[in-house]
Amino acid sequence: MNCTILDTEQTYRSLLAAADDTERETIFRNELVEPFSGLIALMGGGDGVATFRQWNISPDLFTGAHAASTQRNVEILAQANAWERSKEALEQGFRAFEGYNIPQRNLVFGLMLADLAHTPLQRGYSGFGAIPGWIMTMYGVPDAYNLERIHACTAHELHHNIHARIFPVQMTTWTVGEYMIMEGLAESFAQELYGEDKIGYWVTDFDMAQMHATKEIFRGAFDKTGFGTIRGYIFGDDFAGPQYGIEKVGVPALSGYALGYHTVQAYLQRTGKSVVEATFVPAREIIAESQFFS
Repeated sequence: MNCTILDTEQTYRSLLAAADDTERETIFRNELVEPFSGLIALMGGGDGVATFRQWNISPDLFTGAHAASTQRNVEILAQANAWERSKEALEQGFRAFEGYNIPQRNLVFGLMLADLAHTPLQRGYSGFGAIPGWIMTMYGVPDAYNLERIHACTAHELHHNIHARIFPVQMTTWTVGEYMIMEGLAESFAQELYGEDKIGYWVTDFDMAQMHATKEIFRGAFDKTGFGTIRGYIFGDDFAGPQYGIEKVGVPALSGYALGYHTVQAYLQRTGKSVVEATFVPAREIIAESQFFS
């Protein structure tokens, strides 16, 4: 697989040093937006800078009142070897799948700075990798917690990219169960590579006292479709509402991630398979054989 890793560190330094807004936007378009133009087209097209703004990534982060904090965040990431560690995670993730038949496609990866201030539940980092060909990991304010998880976050998103090549996502037929298992496999992959202490907040912050009630709600929902509906189960009520196009279904934040992880872990323990082997197993089979919902 041909993987292009963007040198976003250098791009950020160029953006911070740009002489004016025109130069800054030109750099932003050429070095950040253009490599993701194929992804933007798949998601409906339109102006690339505007699309990046919807993802909370914009030239505004590199000028005016934001410039000083962005400069500080770049230096923190550089001191933490964030770009080198991301590259290591990609290489280790690819090695784990050596010898397996995975549909090939070029891949673009970018470690991005984003404004995540409005989503405090995300612990200052996030990512996107579910559409084959493109991966982003996004950092708001780098701190001890999310810097420790650079490898794991990158591996999680890489697994999404590989899994989506094996089981291509069809938005009209994609189900709650399939989305749940996709997240569970990705986090289990990160855990298998980097250890249980690197599991993300989407699993560890789940209130286990609510597990039984949440499982009961999910039990009858695995075959539900409709992107707004299934995201309601995966992201939970704290991330839902008409402003997001996500239905509230009565489950805690990020329930689908936590239940997916525990389902996959139960499946691995019962079958003795590795996460890589389980990646090729249909979600319905993983849920049934895990007996997690029995």
